[in-house]
Amino acid sequence: IMNFIEAIFNIFRNKVLNSMGVERDLIKLIQDKDISRVQLMMQNRDSFVSDAIKEYNPNTHDVMKRPDKPRKGKEPYKTEKLPRCRQRYINEVELFFLLGNPIKWKPSSDSEEKDEAFEAYTQFLKDTRFNTTMRQAKRLAGAETESAKIYHIYNDFGKPSVKVLVISKSKGYTLRPLFDQYENMIAFGYGYFIKEGDKTIEHFDIQTPEFIFRCKRANIGWDVTPMVNPSGKINVIYYCQDKAWYGTDNRCNREEMIDSKAADTNNYFADPKVKATADVIKSLADPDTVGEVIQLTNKDLSAIDYMAPPEYSSMKESEKKDLNSSILFDSFTPDFSFENMKGLGTLSGEALKRAMVLGFIKRDNLKETYDILVDREKNLILAIMINVTHIHLRNKLSNLSIEHEFSEPFNEDVQEKWASIGKAYSDGIISLEQAVNMLAISENPQEEIKRIKNKEQESGVEEGK
Repeated sequence: IMNFIEAIFNIFRNKVLNSMGVERDLIKLIQDKDISRVQLMMQNRDSFVSDAIKEYNPNTHDVMKRPDKPRKGKEPYKTEKLPRCRQRYINEVELFFLLGNPIKWKPSSDSEEKDEAFEAYTQFLKDTRFNTTMRQAKRLAGAETESAKIYHIYNDFGKPSVKVLVISKSKGYTLRPLFDQYENMIAFGYGYFIKEGDKTIEHFDIQTPEFIFRCKRANIGWDVTPMVNPSGKINVIYYCQDKAWYGTDNRCNREEMIDSKAADTNNYFADPKVKATADVIKSLADPDTVGEVIQLTNKDLSAIDYMAPPEYSSMKESEKKDLNSSILFDSFTPDFSFENMKGLGTLSGEALKRAMVLGFIKRDNLKETYDILVDREKNLILAIMINVTHIHLRNKLSNLSIEHEFSEPFNEDVQEKWASIGKAYSDGIISLEQAVNMLAISENPQEEIKRIKNKEQESGVEEGK
């Protein structure tokens, strides 16, 4: 093992000579086992992430810090603290519009010899639960502003296997990407703690295209174990975005404060309260209770009435409505409340899309980020398959070109779609091959195209007779 590690470090030293700029500094620091300085080199967004986690968790909202009201001779009055889950709602709606339905994949070439490679690719997605981990990573990124998917390559009883792990700060990890001036990822580090015996040890793994470094904090400095990266790519997809409710923080806080203060008022007037003149109070057998009949001694001055709670002012009600609508509007979030959805029940297709235009605007903005990341993940998966798990298909996979498309969040009207494709083919706007691929009904489009063409030829022969 020591010879193997020494051989890797020899390769490592040669790489230092051939590297430039920040990459050379990174490699040199790792070679010196100065991992603490490596961490300082890398991007650190912990303050942004911590703020987002605080806002996402209703138990840590500002409204929970409302002080209780002191009372003379009594225990302080406990004020209501009523946080809302606005942030979670906005994030889930954002997730629904982008990944409510799984991403669609298709080979960009119609070559039959690539069918086996494409089937192997789709099976790899199923085996690594791509759709599930994609949703998990997107949900965490929307809630915390960053998350990552790690493709862990390991030996499973002599067979190379891959496990995908979704990590984030809320799951106990620190994420440290390193980019060059062109926003290319040079390396990715992630820290975590493992309990070993009676001690909890800090670990920090660093991935580069050539090496994976397992770093472990020692009594003095760090222990570093280098490994050759079998895929030839950084086996990490790093997701980074604005928090889903970006720009609505103050309005969310204001809404919670208004709700809590209104609840205090309701509590104060929940039990009947009486106002009475002094002579009436003296006539009561027990000043703390009011009898069914009370005799008033001074018909001009004596009085007793129940105190009615103050009415909810129109200004306060107007503010509540404005906060509700502005929070959703400012975060580009459609209103999926029961009342609003009742009015959309009869809409379909383009009409529903226009009614939900805010969600589609935000979806298109997010696609600018996630389209690139999904494409990078596709390239990483192909690299792992070519170099590790599916070496026997290396040539076919190397020539395989795959395209992806984000599915529509609302299920399409299938009959209408089929009719449109059929008309386009009949009118000669699209080819038969394109029509079959767009329909996406057949499991083997090439065989289906051959069958249709043979049937058309047979029909032509019959008509010729």
